[in-house]
Amino acid sequence: MRHQIILILGSALLAGLAFNCQAQSYGQTVIPDKVKASILKRHPKAQDLQASPEIHFQRHLLEVSFKEEGSDEPIMELFREDGHLFGNELQLVDLTEAPDAVRESLKTNFPNYTLKKAEMVANPNGNGEEYEVYLVSGGANWKVSVSEKGQIENKAPY
Repeated sequence: MRHQIILILGSALLAGLAFNCQAQSYGQTVIPDKVKASILKRHPKAQDLQASPEIHFQRHLLEVSFKEEGSDEPIMELFREDGHLFGNELQLVDLTEAPDAVRESLKTNFPNYTLKKAEMVANPNGNGEEYEVYLVSGGANWKVSVSEKGQIENKAPY
């Protein structure tokens, strides 16, 4: 009997791992039901929900982007690990909307970069802003988080 229970639990674990690996291989991140409910309560016509993990202000967050029916503009919301809303990411037209220190830091760390897009995240506690910048430098695509003071908080190729 014990052997059968272990076999059943092991099979369930392997099935869960296979599903998780499949979801990750397609770039999908599962959106928790609590997060979906929060979005739909505030945006009843939200559609095309997509999620990705992010780090801002040393916190692991889940970014969920979606569109409202009839609009092509994405809305980006950040959620804490407990499923509660952390804040929004705001799309910037260009980096002239960011402090000089952000632009200088990017020039120093990514010479001759080409900007793809930039977003701003305000700390809901009122302790500053971070800028999420997607750029091309040295033939590679980079996703870079920069504090309002120009400190590179995180960078990763994508």
